Amino acid sequence: MKNWIIAALVAVIAVGAAVGGFASTRTVDRIVEVRVWEKIDDPSENHLSIRAQGGSWHDVGTIPVPMSDDDMSEDGRYRYGELSVVLPVRVSRGDDRPLGSAESSGHWSISRYYDAIYERETVVATLSTEAAISREWTGAEHDHSYAQVYCSRDGLHALIYWDKSVFGPLTPSPFATLRSVETVWRIDGEPPVEERWLTATFSQATFAQYPSEFVSAILGKSTLIMRITPSNVEDHTLVLDVSGLADVIGNLPCYPR
Repeated sequence: MKNWIIAALVAVIAVGAAVGGFASTRTVDRIVEVRVWEKIDDPSENHLSIRAQGGSWHDVGTIPVPMSDDDMSEDGRYRYGELSVVLPVRVSRGDDRPLGSAESSGHWSISRYYDAIYERETVVATLSTEAAISREWTGAEHDHSYAQVYCSRDGLHALIYWDKSVFGPLTPSPFATLRSVETVWRIDGEPPVEERWLTATFSQATFAQYPSEFVSAILGKSTLIMRITPSNVEDHTLVLDVSGLADVIGNLPCYPR
């Protein structure tokens, strides 16, 4: 059996991607996590594992990095290998549906905050705790879960607040790391979507990796079922009445149009 060590735990690279939204083009950052593997009994044999931010290491797989004495730096001090990788990255398209600008609808309400540092307004659509149809986890009857969709300086965000610590504290590390959790969600009986959501540093919320797609999927719909499976913790299943979002989403200038 081959023995492996991790030579570099995780390297995080910001990759600029051009995203088309109707006739306009904008540039967004996509995070790519890279793991470097070195064979213990043959340090010249190296492999890479690559995934999109918080995704699965199996999306691309483990790739050998071919090294040759013919590929050397000009001063002869370094040997290198080259490879090309196709990494699937989802981007958001503009939404051409009518977007309402009501201040409230269903269990959704709009609030606004002014950021004096960046001199801009933060707009938040909050789904109140009364929207919870059911919660299934230990102690759920004492928790007050809710959802938010909001604009901030770096774009659109969507989160589910679980109102309890469902993740362990972050372990101090010299490496840049991003935590994510296995997530399955389903809207109005449509096929389930399996992906990974990012976890908040305070351990009580999860953030959509693809908020524009998530929001677009639940617009005009009624019943959202969310389930997360944290490591070493029981499944948490939350059912929400999300009707009314289409009536207020027009207040969020960052939602793709």
